[in-house]
Amino acid sequence: MRRLPAASLLLALSGAADAHAEEVGLWQRVRDPGAVMRGKARLRAEQLFDQASSARGDLEILRELSLGSAALLELSGGARRDPWQTVLLGRALLDAEAGRERAAIQLIESGLAALPPSDFKRASLFDVGLGAMLSGDMEHATRAFSAALQLAWDPDDRATIHRNRGKANMLLGRLSEAVADFRAAVRLARGVEVLALSHFGLGVALERSGDYPQGIQEIARGVAVRLPVPPYPSESVLDSLSLRWIPEYDVHYFRALAKMSEAVGADSSAARREHYEAALENLEQYLPPAEAARDRFVTNALRLRQRCVEALDAARALAPRSGEALVPRSRRVR
Repeated sequence: MRRLPAASLLLALSGAADAHAEEVGLWQRVRDPGAVMRGKARLRAEQLFDQASSARGDLEILRELSLGSAALLELSGGARRDPWQTVLLGRALLDAEAGRERAAIQLIESGLAALPPSDFKRASLFDVGLGAMLSGDMEHATRAFSAALQLAWDPDDRATIHRNRGKANMLLGRLSEAVADFRAAVRLARGVEVLALSHFGLGVALERSGDYPQGIQEIARGVAVRLPVPPYPSESVLDSLSLRWIPEYDVHYFRALAKMSEAVGADSSAARREHYEAALENLEQYLPPAEAARDRFVTNALRLRQRCVEALDAARALAPRSGEALVPRSRRVR
């Protein structure tokens, strides 16, 4: 869904609030003294929600804006009468309060049935999918993403939905479905961030399916997609502060494979060792929480760790003895 720039949106909405206030005449003020206040609260809630939806990089700011939006919606009372605002309140609560995903999803879904097909409904279904993933209900997530896909027309929106449904399928152990979703995401993606994440997702799904060579190639394609700085804080999409990793420790698995792909393409033995060491560090960060959660991909991570250890052992065995690196091979004493 395309959004207006924040400044334009705020001007438009503040103008709407002023127009609404002017339209409320004396007779309506007498009959309903709180009408203007509720109208302004509702419009301000929409402003805050739009700012939260446009936030890139700071999840804490997103939560604060969403919480403010939810509070104002409740103050306006519109969510009790208007299904659109019921959905908006649920989406705001989903971003604002961790741990209340199920309640927020129920609120969103209670209003969705009354809404006609639209970008807002598609985005709301997508949020239901994310909320279900956060609460651990991957089956619910795949259903919500499938429903959102039926309403999506923008290529990047479709790619993002496929990518998230692919992740839910992967976490369910449906690896062939996950690979198909990620392949669709790669074909559809237009923006650099969506494209990079789609390649990474496909690479991880292939590796977890047992196809390490093809997986590492896709990971390398994800590494090769560099984000522009600014507006992004880092060239690597894996460093994005606005991403929500499900489960949280999975970021280390992705980063480990990224470093392993860089090691394969390294142009020096020193760089190769450095990348494998970084991959090993990420796997050591992944394994304890994954083992505690009995993650289905612990065995894959252990195999990746063994690959790194063997590669480092081989690199050390091939390293020149102390002092020999300074002497060109043609000049060594035979």
